[in-house]
Amino acid sequence: MKSLYVTLVFFLIANANFAQKEKVTFANLEAPYYNVGKDSLAVNGYDVTEYFNNNALRGLAKYQYNYQGIIYYFLNEKNKSKFVKHPKKYLPQFGGYCAYGIGMNTDSNGNPPGKYPIDPKTFKIINNKLYLFYNNSGHNFLKVWESNEKANLEQAHKRWKRIHRGNK
Repeated sequence: MKSLYVTLVFFLIANANFAQKEKVTFANLEAPYYNVGKDSLAVNGYDVTEYFNNNALRGLAKYQYNYQGIIYYFLNEKNKSKFVKHPKKYLPQFGGYCAYGIGMNTDSNGNPPGKYPIDPKTFKIINNKLYLFYNNSGHNFLKVWESNEKANLEQAHKRWKRIHRGNK
């Protein structure tokens, strides 16, 4: 009986340690920290300040601002000024990649979590932070995200830290 008890305790401790050290293979790790194209344009040219007004609107090149090598477009000078004064307030989380893609488990198609593109019109403000999501071909990851938002948010933040230990 004692050996069964010892075996059971050992098994529980081993499983607890295994659970703490999640083994995950991430997709697209070679992608840059920020989700930008060759032109270094953030969020496909959408005005990041407008998301906080619940609008997904494309900015204009004449109101652009270069912040840490990334180009942001704005609808007008007022929005550009808001960003220049407090850029970190408006920056999309997870480098502008799909929030659900960062935190998800392997999806129904076998894709692992990682850096995935976004639809700039699919977004959510949570705790005054901007989160962007993939929405194409019948896959709206914002809807999936919202089905268990608290857990998805926590998982995505943990995963992003693992992907970018000490970066930015």
